[in-house]
Amino acid sequence: MQIIPVIDIKSGHAVLAKQGQRKNYQPLSTALCSFSEPAAVIEAYLNIWNFKTLYIADIDSLMGTGNNTACINTLFKTFPEIEFMVDCGVIKPNYQPLKNTQHIPVLGTESFDSSALKSLEKNFILSLDFATDNLEMGKSILYNSPELWPKKLIIMTLALVGKNCGADLQKIKHYLQHYPNHNFIAAGGIRDLNDVMQLKNLGIQQALVASALHNRQIKKEHCRLIYQT
Repeated sequence: MQIIPVIDIKSGHAVLAKQGQRKNYQPLSTALCSFSEPAAVIEAYLNIWNFKTLYIADIDSLMGTGNNTACINTLFKTFPEIEFMVDCGVIKPNYQPLKNTQHIPVLGTESFDSSALKSLEKNFILSLDFATDNLEMGKSILYNSPELWPKKLIIMTLALVGKNCGADLQKIKHYLQHYPNHNFIAAGGIRDLNDVMQLKNLGIQQALVASALHNRQIKKEHCRLIYQT
């Protein structure tokens, strides 16, 4: 099981994401990190555990109000050993990773349709985006067409992000049972060690986590258990 810490970047600041209400996201100041500078947040994550992969969402780019490309390029240089999964709503952003494996594109169903996916090689992660438990944020065909999918997919329920109410286990079980040839990454609602272990027992190998790290519900000793069991 692998925890993937999340950073949402808006106007150059790491922001506190909650239920997908992006216009209301504010620079974060939490028990884990009192600074909203993205590099400081990454350092705070690395003080918990030597995470190898991080997830970044460029909120401005996803909203169509700008981008944080310069900031993300700086993070590539500052943390050369980290693999960054980046969701920005653009197929070919002007990123400058130090090596090809440092950047993994995340394409969300809220931003792309089936024609866009058909034209691409499968060297990306697809995010199946849901506004609420069952409200799809994209064309329905994208949610049940494995021939369009890469190997890895994120099950992202935005309404659960920052809500502290647990992951959408029903939806996760559905995808695990119906599409066993794909690897699914859980995202949204993860509260603590128990939630992570529950996902692991279902067969989930990776989970995107932010709030549980920032409010110290997942600490170093919890990561030790997660990675060693």
